[in-house]
Amino acid sequence: MEKDQLSGTDSIRIIEQMIGRAKEEEIDNGIGWVIWGWMLFLASIINYVMIVMDAPNKYIIWNIFGIAALVFVVYSMFVKQFFTTPKKPRVKTYTNELVNRMGIAFFISLLVMVLGNYLSGANQTGVNFGYLLLLYGFWMYIHGSAFRFNLLKAGAYVNWAGALIIFLWYQELGKNILLVHAACVALGYIIPGHIAQRRFGMANRPIDNSTEL
Repeated sequence: MEKDQLSGTDSIRIIEQMIGRAKEEEIDNGIGWVIWGWMLFLASIINYVMIVMDAPNKYIIWNIFGIAALVFVVYSMFVKQFFTTPKKPRVKTYTNELVNRMGIAFFISLLVMVLGNYLSGANQTGVNFGYLLLLYGFWMYIHGSAFRFNLLKAGAYVNWAGALIIFLWYQELGKNILLVHAACVALGYIIPGHIAQRRFGMANRPIDNSTEL
């Protein structure tokens, strides 16, 4: 009897772990999309306003953004992962591990592209924002597919469309490229990110067992 009871308890525990693993794989908490989305959106709008006002150091906002982004990436990918103790153990899944590794590859690619454009002086026409949107779309589609989040995949198509618009009409768009970039970020990053946060909060809301049927 004691063995049967122990076996039953272990079975329930295994089932709970499997359910928790499935939930963790399926739902993205959205916090990364919200943070990056608002950072990119504000940088684009501020840069646009500074150009319209003919302010000195019009592009300094991207230097500030780059420093902030680098600090955030180093903290989230290295300091937070290796030097902090989580409050409660997380179930590591293949999906999360693969997405995290692809995230590192994405940010390295982004850093190389931005630095390459800046150091080579190819950052004058604004067409580089098209390449950025291409990269955003690639990452959104992979991430949305891994977490079964169709809205994020739709955001990828929006960013690819924005990239095509920039490539075709970058000379006519001029400074308005920044508005195209901001709009694509809002539709691809910010809105899906906030919706993902809401879904994650609802999925992880504690169940009230105080009421007996």
